[in-house]
Amino acid sequence: MIKVFLASIFLLLALPAMAQSASDFAQANARADAQWKRRHAETSKYADVWAAFNNAQHLDERDGCYFKAEGELTQILEIDATGKVAGYYTDRDNARSQCWRATYLGLGFPKPPFAPYWHKLVMH
Repeated sequence: MIKVFLASIFLLLALPAMAQSASDFAQANARADAQWKRRHAETSKYADVWAAFNNAQHLDERDGCYFKAEGELTQILEIDATGKVAGYYTDRDNARSQCWRATYLGLGFPKPPFAPYWHKLVMH
């Protein structure tokens, strides 16, 4: 009986976190856009913190991802409460997006002001 109770508690705590993950790029993009509209000031401020960390670590250059394919690529990073990239979504699947997926997924950034934080990047 205690095991069933504990399992129920675990599910109740875990389901909201799982429900926040997007199923595909369109859903992640919609969440990033909604976040920008609802929490513009916080989103903008954290985007600056994120960019400074990203640039200090040379993450854009580290794996040579820019040169793996041509054209624009939109990426959405789902960042959890600890700053870890928990989800990676793109508008196209190519060598460039696969390279950045390997670079960013699981990586730890500074903690965002709220979670999940949806970070939208448009790469040229």
